[in-house]
Amino acid sequence: MKYQVISLLLASALTTMASSAMAQEHGMDAQPGLAVSARLSTLGFGAELDYPLNAYWNLRLQANSFNYNDSFDESDIEYEGDLELSTQGLLVDFRPFAGTFKLTAGFFANSNQLVASAVSASDKSFEIGGSRYTGAASNPLRLAAEVELGKSSAGYLGLGWGHSYQSGLSFSLELGALLSGKATANITASGTAYRTGLPQVQFDVQGNSVAAKLFQQQLAAEQTELQDDLDGFELYPVLALSVGYRF
Repeated sequence: MKYQVISLLLASALTTMASSAMAQEHGMDAQPGLAVSARLSTLGFGAELDYPLNAYWNLRLQANSFNYNDSFDESDIEYEGDLELSTQGLLVDFRPFAGTFKLTAGFFANSNQLVASAVSASDKSFEIGGSRYTGAASNPLRLAAEVELGKSSAGYLGLGWGHSYQSGLSFSLELGALLSGKATANITASGTAYRTGLPQVQFDVQGNSVAAKLFQQQLAAEQTELQDDLDGFELYPVLALSVGYRF
């Protein structure tokens, strides 16, 4: 249903654009031109092109990107992680009062993700599935976690104020939500490990030994626990500030 609403708004805007083009062709009232904007938002740093169809409708092309590195704990495992934000969108604004207030709908290509890793090389141990494991000094235990923050394509709904129809400098505030869908988690392991306290029983974590098979089952349980923590994440909140100039 949400995508049907967005598609209807996009279709209405395209129809209006065609009508506007016909009006210009027949010498009717001229309109302001393209606007270029810089953005700062919860989607990262961004750039935007804004084309007015008339005083009520306009189209926007937008791209956002941001990388952030930090450490965090998940189930007693300390990860080094990178939050990688990357989105590109096509948006339609409807201004019901032909002023600065706008309602927005659109679609985004969504590549937002969290990539993290943790390493144990006899100096520390990880609790995985209820058991503690330590990596060998010569071939450390490495965990790699990847969280896709929603589907590769996502709808968007929002509202805001600013970037009016008139030419000149303008500012904008926007509140909305990226309808990204459920986040998905994947955890993989490599290297050599042993049950903490039993260094004489080492095994390849990707192998077929009894110890390796038990480790793999416990790692799968760890992934399930992380996925359960993410199951409520289906909307990505968007708060954006931008400054632009319309020619």
